[in-house]
Amino acid sequence: MRYDTDIMASLKWSSSDAVWIEEVDDEHKEIFAALAEFKKVSSRTGTPADIRKSLERLTESMAGHFAHEERLMDAAQYYALNWHKRLHGAVMRKVGQFAAAIEEGDRNAPRAMAKYLASWLRNHTRLADRMMGAYLRNERRSVGKIVFRAGTKAADACSWVDSMGNRFDPLATTNGL
Repeated sequence: MRYDTDIMASLKWSSSDAVWIEEVDDEHKEIFAALAEFKKVSSRTGTPADIRKSLERLTESMAGHFAHEERLMDAAQYYALNWHKRLHGAVMRKVGQFAAAIEEGDRNAPRAMAKYLASWLRNHTRLADRMMGAYLRNERRSVGKIVFRAGTKAADACSWVDSMGNRFDPLATTNGL
């Protein structure tokens, strides 16, 4: 019984899982809720159809979320995109193996999958996703900001670049200033 209590407690999203990007945190909350529902349905009186439906909700939430994160990382040119995508791919393959075992009637597979995913989600959100979140927040803060370096040349004699390394002419545009 302690095992089930520990698993259920670890399936609740908390601020310690936050990456501080609202849409990503909201999707994480949905995944945690879907996993908690799956655990509840599969460990109690859920019919095989209920378990399949819950598993489908969980995997769709995960796949949609991973695709969204990967689009965000790609747009921001995140340096660890390929590593992060490999983490997503590996967990989806593992979930697929669990799903196959569940479909074949393995009674231990739902519990094993819930335990595996609870641990994986905690580790992933608290390390890989926090790294990504920090990068994305910093990238968002730097958009449109100008990095100034002191110099003695006139503005029209300088080569100007923004914080993303893109050249611009400060005399030709006001950039909202």
